[in-house]
Amino acid sequence: MLTHHIQPSPRQQSSGRKSAAVFVFLFALTLLVWPSPAFAANARAGEIQYPRSNLAHSYSAPLPFRVQPDDRTTRRGFEAFYNMDYAAAIRLFQQERVRYPDDPFVINHVLAAVLAKELDREGQLDATLYMGNKFLQLKAPPVDPQVRAQILDLSQRAFTLTNQELKKNPKDTDALFARAVARGLATVYSAVIEKKWLGALKEGLGAYHDDEHVLKIDPHYDDAKLVVGTFQYIVGSLSWWEKTIAFVANMHGSKRKGLVLLRQAVAGGGEESVDASTILALFLAREQKYGEALALLQRDYDNFPHNFIFGLAVADLLNASGHHDEAIAAYRELVRRGHAGFFPSAHVERAAFSLGLALRNQKNYAAAARAFDDAMNYPNANSGVAAPAALNAGEMYDLLGQREKALARYNQAIALAPNSDAARSASRFLKNPYSAS
Repeated sequence: MLTHHIQPSPRQQSSGRKSAAVFVFLFALTLLVWPSPAFAANARAGEIQYPRSNLAHSYSAPLPFRVQPDDRTTRRGFEAFYNMDYAAAIRLFQQERVRYPDDPFVINHVLAAVLAKELDREGQLDATLYMGNKFLQLKAPPVDPQVRAQILDLSQRAFTLTNQELKKNPKDTDALFARAVARGLATVYSAVIEKKWLGALKEGLGAYHDDEHVLKIDPHYDDAKLVVGTFQYIVGSLSWWEKTIAFVANMHGSKRKGLVLLRQAVAGGGEESVDASTILALFLAREQKYGEALALLQRDYDNFPHNFIFGLAVADLLNASGHHDEAIAAYRELVRRGHAGFFPSAHVERAAFSLGLALRNQKNYAAAARAFDDAMNYPNANSGVAAPAALNAGEMYDLLGQREKALARYNQAIALAPNSDAARSASRFLKNPYSAS
């Protein structure tokens, strides 16, 4: 047994595992559509509070969930991880591994941090990449051979250790869950980095069935409800013919049951609770339950104020729920913090681009052009954002009657991403000015 993780009841202990958050996040985004901004808001504007923290990298707030092993190194590792300081998280989790070299949960901690750092480096932690099916055409990003070898070695070690425990006791819920997490992380690696879709599907289904098995043995094992609840909601949202395919894969779904399970995962207070909160907020927004969704995301951002993804999600949801002025204020605050060094490794150009779109929708073309320029010129900006930003800036300058600036931006869009949709549109507007009609 995995002795230092065993407590009388999983309801009263930390899960002691790094979650499969990215895994379920990707699958959720590929199957679901973000709610339209035209939806009426259900949350009152005055209820939204923005986090106020100093521009310094200190994670002094108490960790809002339990961890196991419950020591300072583990807590600091998760604080760094959720504040997107992946290098620090890897260093701290590696120290944890020295103490517990044969614990698959600890290995999953390291694996998750290494994988997240690589995804962040490649700009793959961008939700917009996984909207619809466009991500299926993305090319496999270049990966450092040493990083690839490290990921594969950690994955194999986690599988070996969990399978050894399950041979001794097939009903060992800790071992089943640890294997589910390892499979979830393998899903991310196969799908996002290697672009091996069949392999990703196999590992993803394996994670689902492992967690489902955990809940059959112990219905109160709340952390296992993250993946099962996510899949329940997703399958319950599919069309009848898509549900037929899911049925063949031995998956059944109910949106209502999925939301119940996710709420229980959040309330469980284990390491999965933050990730469950993020997924639950996504689904609640789809159901137009904006008040609860915003409360969940805002709490996560308050707890981890250096997490740019949480901050951007709050701003996006404000915009989607009809709180456009507050969304614009939130985007501007994210951009300000980015320039002040509050998000040192984040792609803050995404906030500047979203700010530009929000201002454009308000027909504030001059301010929108400045925001798009900021996105285009942000240090180390992803070309997938910078090129559309240049195109949009050109369109704004055309609407403002500043043709020379518009032409310069169209040429920049082509130079940034020559074979992109943005470049093709820019080529048209080089010949004829953009018009809003």
